[in-house]
Amino acid sequence: MAQLPLDLQFISAADRDDFIIGESNRLATSWIDRWPDWPGQYRILNLVGPAASGKSHLAAIWRARSGATYLSSLARGAETGDGQDFVLDDVAVGDSWDEEALFHLVNRTAHDGGSLLVLSRTPVSRMSWTLADLASRFRAVTVATLEPPDDVLLRQLLEKYFADRQLAISLPVLDYMVSRMERSFLAVQTIAAAMDRRSLAERRNLTLPLARDIMTEFADGTHARQQALPTGSQPTGSKMEDS
Repeated sequence: MAQLPLDLQFISAADRDDFIIGESNRLATSWIDRWPDWPGQYRILNLVGPAASGKSHLAAIWRARSGATYLSSLARGAETGDGQDFVLDDVAVGDSWDEEALFHLVNRTAHDGGSLLVLSRTPVSRMSWTLADLASRFRAVTVATLEPPDDVLLRQLLEKYFADRQLAISLPVLDYMVSRMERSFLAVQTIAAAMDRRSLAERRNLTLPLARDIMTEFADGTHARQQALPTGSQPTGSKMEDS
């Protein structure tokens, strides 16, 4: 099954200058910035990390720069267009990725002077490919692993979300949220969007009592994934009552 792209609207995913870098994604980001100077005959970069680790964001940045074709599966004999650069999303051994088709795409990309950005949850070099030639190609790829975001990056992401909407939030409130939230980009969106909506609906500032309410509800499973509100949802300079 193809990995669902995260709709983190508070991060302009295709805008490199607006992308927040932390220790968890620094190496992967440096490889994206280094393109097209990727090493090896086949110029393949494998971004490895769990769901919601930021792979899709970096892929969007690279696609905006390279014009790469996006593929979430590849069947034998499938048309892949005239491009020479490709993003292969959520690659794994199984029916979604035909090994013969992958092998020919790797060879074609190398022949055309293109590049492959492969997103996966485990390194493709360690997967149990049946086709020996494909396994050999994948053993030669460059691997960059994305770790879950650390506290510093989580705080920066939350700060950006609220700053983009002209919403003031204090460091103690941010620290409280970061110390209790799951280490993932998805958690940032869910919690920040819930705080945003609640503050607008109840005309409350982003205070510690509000954060406690949201974090309690999040821990109880009350909040599912929520879309980020668009920037400018709260007029600049508007007065909200304290909680």
